[in-house]
Parts: sequence; structure tokens; C-alpha cells
Amino acid sequence: MSERATAGGSRPEPGRRVVGSTVLEVGEDVVDALRTQVGALVTAHPGVLRLEPTLAGAVQALRRAGGPDGVQLVAHGRVVDVDVNLATRADHQARATATELQAQLVALVVGHGLVPGSVEISVLSVVEPV
Repeated sequence: MSERATAGGSRPEPGRRVVGSTVLEVGEDVVDALRTQVGALVTAHPGVLRLEPTLAGAVQALRRAGGPDGVQLVAHGRVVDVDVNLATRADHQARATATELQAQLVALVVGHGLVPGSVEISVLSVVEPV
């Protein structure tokens, strides 16, 4: 996390918040590391077949290096929004998988000393494993 003073009450840029007269921001390296861990956590779940890339994720990937497709993170100061798109296995309940993952992702964000914002799990398909 880096700090920068604000000038005369101006509004901080996105991804930063003001505490007193200091702007706090979460570095891109922290967000990139968290993105990778989110992808690993999700794909390790027995009910998940794969992450599903989306057009929004492809556009985000153009602005950042690497990271798993199907995982988008946006930091607003120390608050992190998580959006995961996935395909579940037909032999597992999609709702139960999403509920379990949501709780695990909240714990992961908190474990990084950040505040979870929205944590959205979108099941784009239910697939019979081959």
C-alpha cells in the first residue's frame, strides 16, 4: 500500500481513499496476486469444472498482464469487488458450490487485510464432466 497527500481537498482517483489528508491505495501487485489466488481457490473447488472467460474479462485482460480468465477484481481504496464466472459440474449443486465459494472468497479478501465489497459468483453453465 502506498500513500500520497491530497491537494486542497481534491477528490482521490479511483482505487484510492482519503484518510485525513493522506490517500491510501492498494497496489496493482496486491490485486494481481489476489486475482491469481482467487483463480486457484475457485478451480480447486470440487464443484467447479472451469473458469469461464467473458467479454468484460477479455477487455480487462488487455489492461493487465496475466491472471486467470473468468476472474475480475476491482479495488476501490481498500475495498475489493470480486466477480467470478464459472462452469460447474453437473454432479454438484451449482447453488451450493456458489455459496461455498462466496464465503471462501470473502475470507480470502479479508485474509489479505482488505475489505470485501461485492463478491459475485456467476454460474454460466452446468456441464457433465467428460
